[in-house]
Amino acid sequence: MIGRRATIDDVARAAGVSRQTVSNVVRGRGRLASATRDRVVAAIEQLGYKPHTGAASLRSGRTYRIAYPIPEAELHPGNVIMLEFLQFLVAAARERKHQVLVTGSYGSGLEAIEDLVRTKSVDGFVLATMADDDPRVTFLAERQVPFACFGRTNPAMPQHWVDIDNGAAIRDVTARVLTHGHTRAAYLGYNPQGGWDLEREAGYREAMTAAGLPVTVIRTGTSPAEVDATVADLLRPPDRPTAVIAGSDVLAAACYDRASRAGLRIGADLAVTGFDGSTVARILTPALTTVAMPLAEVADRLVDRIVNAVCGISAERGEVLATTLIWGESV
Repeated sequence: MIGRRATIDDVARAAGVSRQTVSNVVRGRGRLASATRDRVVAAIEQLGYKPHTGAASLRSGRTYRIAYPIPEAELHPGNVIMLEFLQFLVAAARERKHQVLVTGSYGSGLEAIEDLVRTKSVDGFVLATMADDDPRVTFLAERQVPFACFGRTNPAMPQHWVDIDNGAAIRDVTARVLTHGHTRAAYLGYNPQGGWDLEREAGYREAMTAAGLPVTVIRTGTSPAEVDATVADLLRPPDRPTAVIAGSDVLAAACYDRASRAGLRIGADLAVTGFDGSTVARILTPALTTVAMPLAEVADRLVDRIVNAVCGISAERGEVLATTLIWGESV
């Protein structure tokens, strides 16, 4: 089009369909034959049509924005995996013509969420780093505001969540490590910050108990100094384990560092596994054996749940997605 911006009517005429059909294609609504959808998409591309999101928002009352409140724990520099999750969440929202509004906590911890709900600034919320009886879930559920959680909610609350089976993942990787002849395998995890930490620890305990081997669980704080001191104690002879099942890739990297300083070869003298499948895992040498979380799929499912809920389609159950064991040279 030359001289003026293409309109929805131009697209409808070019594709031989109604304005509503074009609107349905743009918003991803309704059931359309693939041939019809393809015709509309081709017309949109040919005419360079750009939907006016602001006008659509005024008409529908929607903002096409999803809020992501970040708890303090996710702002910690060592929490690499949640920063990666945020990148996938933004990408998933963009694919659905939505934006992600990232907000920190202040005041009571709920004030940021309360302000967004009161001013109707967003269509819904994605929550992560879930706590037992999470007050954010209670607040949003009582007000019937759409939300979806990366992590499970209390059974008494709406089951709007997507999660992984942390316990099964650690149980499986521990069992695999034991098949390589290790009888002194220790678990290294954080002081529990949520259910996921306890689930991973429990998975290790199950595998060791099933094999009739002694259980050694070591917990640490999150600061680099605390982690380094804890790992140094763990790898001190004569009771040093031959394998460390770490609850995160960051903890596994700390084992690499301390092992190197002690003259131990990863894989040969000390087996190490991680959890997350993060950037940290991808830069370690030798390659780290780790459990990779399907972050892109988690983000896609969460955004879909929000968009569907806004349209009146609400899932009644949570979803458990499969993890992937990436086998490296660290075992």
